[in-house]
Amino acid sequence: MAKDYPNLKIRNMKHSDIPAMVHIISTDLSPIDGKKAHKDLTDQSRKLYDDGQVFVAESEGKLLGLIGYWRMHYHPKTVCWMDWFGVEKNHRRTGIGSALLLYMLPVLAKKRYRMLCCEKSSKDIAAKLFYERYGFKEAGRIKKYWEDGGDWVVLVKKL
Repeated sequence: MAKDYPNLKIRNMKHSDIPAMVHIISTDLSPIDGKKAHKDLTDQSRKLYDDGQVFVAESEGKLLGLIGYWRMHYHPKTVCWMDWFGVEKNHRRTGIGSALLLYMLPVLAKKRYRMLCCEKSSKDIAAKLFYERYGFKEAGRIKKYWEDGGDWVVLVKKL
C-alpha cells in the first residue's frame, strides 16, 4: 500500500495538525464540511465520546490524510463510527486511504470493537467501491437525504 510513499508514517493527530486536516476535508468534501471538521476536531463537546481517536498520514513532513473513529456514550460498547476520513486531493488513489484504514482496523479490534459503521452518499461511487473492497456492507439508507438527491447510506464492517 502507498508504494509511492516509502516514508509514509501514520500517527495520532496533534492539535497543530488541525489546520491541514480541515484543508483536506474542505477540498475533499466542501468548505461547510471543513468548518464542521474544525469544530469536531477542536470542540470540547467531543468529551461526550467514550472513545475516539484521529490518525494522520504524513510523508516527509507533509500531512496527506486522516481517519478517525468515535463512539458515543449511549452506543453499544462494541460499535464505533468512522470519523472524518480524507486524503489530500493530489495524493488520492495512491494507497494512502487504504493505509489509513488498515492502520485503524487493528486498533479497533484491540479495543474490542466488533463493528465499524460509516456513512456516505449513494452518489459517491468511488467511496462505495473503496468500502466494498474492505468488506463493508450496506446496512441501511434514507432516500433523497442529501440536497443533490443522493441517498444517505450507512455501511458496516464486522471486525
